Formats: sequence, structure tokens, C-alpha cells
Amino acid sequence: MKNVTSMPDFLEEFASSIRHQKEALKERILRGKPNPLENRFRKHFEPLWMPLENIGQSASNLSNLGVTAVDSSVYMNPLSTGGIFYVIRSLAVCKNKEQKRLETNVFFTKSGLLEAHYYIGAKMEMLEFQVAIDALRNGFECSAILIDGSLFGRAMHVPVETKVEEDRTAILEYFKTYAELLELCRKSKILLVGVSKESRATFYRDFLLKLIFCEELEEIDIEAGDKQRLEGIFRGTLGNEKTAFSKFKKLRTKHGSKLESIELILTELTSSRPDYQIVMNFAGKIGYTQPLVLGPSARAAIRMHPFSSNPRKYVTNNFEISIRERGAGFVDWASEVVRSIPSFPSFISFYLLLDVRDSPMRIDVPCWEQPLSKTGSSKPVDVDLQALLRIMISGYCGLDAYNLWLKNVDERVKLKRRVVDDMYFPCMEKLFQSKIIRGRGYRRVRFP
Repeated sequence: MKNVTSMPDFLEEFASSIRHQKEALKERILRGKPNPLENRFRKHFEPLWMPLENIGQSASNLSNLGVTAVDSSVYMNPLSTGGIFYVIRSLAVCKNKEQKRLETNVFFTKSGLLEAHYYIGAKMEMLEFQVAIDALRNGFECSAILIDGSLFGRAMHVPVETKVEEDRTAILEYFKTYAELLELCRKSKILLVGVSKESRATFYRDFLLKLIFCEELEEIDIEAGDKQRLEGIFRGTLGNEKTAFSKFKKLRTKHGSKLESIELILTELTSSRPDYQIVMNFAGKIGYTQPLVLGPSARAAIRMHPFSSNPRKYVTNNFEISIRERGAGFVDWASEVVRSIPSFPSFISFYLLLDVRDSPMRIDVPCWEQPLSKTGSSKPVDVDLQALLRIMISGYCGLDAYNLWLKNVDERVKLKRRVVDDMYFPCMEKLFQSKIIRGRGYRRVRFP
């Protein structure tokens, strides 16, 4: 028991907890998860790091760059009726022009908040596609469009019915709109760029691990047949970890310590270490990683196969409620949308570090020459990045703003709660001539 003169806000307890694990906690906070393969990662990382020299000479006058930045924001609130009210704002900005979109509605779902947030996240991304399309059709003169997020990740959504009762086909509308934006950019020769900060992706870590694995496989003295089995286990680890390690256990029993390093590699392959931690730990100077062309994972490729081989059957199996509600004509429309997904371009992705004190940006751009369905595991690609790097270097403003255009659009589209409380809800109540009762999770009075 503490008397009333003890330090406030659990400060003594906090300091004591930190003190007891200082070194381990310092390592995890500043460097991330401990890496037993650190030296081998470094060996393969350094030759593939592309340093940038004299980046000031690569920057351009911002007024000479026709860059459109796109972002969105959302407000959600449960209602006493059981529905979830939302407002999504999306904005595209290019120099002194702006294009706006706003969507507001109420949806109902028997699923929990996780499904609700997934649905709203997909709607936000779709509104970003739509506002970019609107901007281009309304005369925005730009050479590049920057979107906050991964373009590749957005192509990996699974086209299935949502659990939202009034909008079960939202993901199909999402893919239809995404395809429209991609085609518009391709025809207009506009550079579409996805920019992510501190992405949880592991594609570059996995690429380096494959190099480490192949090197180790060459060095160990075991039968050729068992080497082939290990290759299959490595490929299958991300798809089915349990099955892969079950197969590996038998080989580990047979060969003992010879496979110790292979076991470390497979364990690392299933860990949560993100790419940006590797870049921050091993990049000694500014630059970027070897660009890779990304395709679907082995599991995603299996899932995508019916999209082209039998899209009607896929729709029939995955949109049962929508077919019942909308009839046979829906199957024709949905099948065409699903059939188009394998024809999406693959995506080139790399990490760009413009200050060694900063975390890297993940950059995605479409690879028009290679469709998504024809791309297997991540592969190095030779691509001219001069124009893209000029844009990213010109827009970089240091640790406070990794991209000037994206920061500007973020500040302008951001939806603050006071706007909803003081403007949007009073507007609705005036139009409805009725008081709106919000759910118990909402507090009208805000405490400091």
C-alpha cells in the first residue's frame, strides 16, 4: 500500500518495470526483434542496397511537378438503433485544384467490430480510387498520383460477400473501381504510386531469406532428394506452417545438427519481423532496396486460379445471398469483375530511405508489362526509377513530413470529431426535425 504522497500516474512502478528489463527493452524498442541471422542478412542486404548520392541535385522545383495526392478520413459511431453511422471524406489535390467526395450512411451487421472496420477500410480505399478518377476526368493535369498505402496490398483483397447486410457486394465494386483507375492511368501514362510508412510487409525479408536459404542448401552435405524436400518445405512454410514444420521435423531427426541453420531460417520465415526493421538496422546511408516485382503468394495464387478458370462457379459459391437477393443477372456482372482480377498488373515495390534517422517509405508502382496472375514469387526487376525518385526526393521534408503532398492532403481531408458533433449531426437533426440518439459508447462531453 502506498501513502498519498507517492508519485502520480504510477511513475514509480513504471520506472521499476523499465529498470528490471532495461537492456532487453532497449534492444526491442530501438532495434526490434532480436535476429539470430543478423550477419547473414547483412551479407545479402548490403550488395543489394542502392545508395543515393547528392540527392539535392535530384530534387525539382515543386511547381514544375504535376503531382496529385489522394487521401481519405472517416468517422464511425454506433447508434441506439443498432446500426453504425459513418462519414467518409476523400480528397484529391493538385496544385490549386481539389476534387472532393463524401459518403455517409448507416449499415447493419451481425458481425463484430473487426468486420465493420474491414468494411469501412475497404470503402475508404474505394473512395480514394473514385476521387482520383473524378480528378482525372475533370481535367487535373498531372504526371503522377500519390496514394497513401500499398497498391499491391489493395489488389490482394479476397472477393467475397461482406457481412454488411445492405452492401454485400462492396468488394466487387472495389475491384471494379480499382481496375478503372489502373486502366485510366495506363492509357494516360500517369505514374500511380502507393506510399506506405512503417508497413508490416515482409516481402523483402522473405526475398533475402530465400537467398540465405539457397546459400545454406548448397553448403550442407545431404542427399539431393532431401535438398529437394527442403526446397518444398521452404516454399510451403508461409502457406501452411504446421504442415511444413511437421515435414521438416522428420528430416531434422534424420540429419540432426546439419539442419540447424535451416531450422533458424524457417523459424525466421514465420516470424513477425517487418521489412522496415531490416532496412533501418542495415542501411548505413540513404538509398533504396533492390526493386522487386511482386506476385500473389502461393496461397493467394491457388485462391485466384478459379477467377479465370471458372469465375461463374466462384461467384456462385461465394455470393449466395447476393444471388438470392439480386437474381441471375448478378452472376453475369460479378463473373466479369472476378475474371478481370488476374489481369491486374503486378506491382514493383521497394523501400526508400532519405534520412538514416528516419524509417523507410515503401513505394509501389504498377508493372504494366506483367499481369498479376503470371507473376510468381518476388523477383528482382530492372526498372528506370529516375522520374519516381525525383518526385519522392522533391517531396521529402525530413522527419516531420515524409511527403509534402501527402501531408497537405491529409491535413485537408482529416475529419475531426468536433466537425461531426458541431456541424454534421446538427445538420442531420435539422433536416430530420428529430434528435439523434447515439450508442452508449459515445460521450458528448469530452474530458481533458
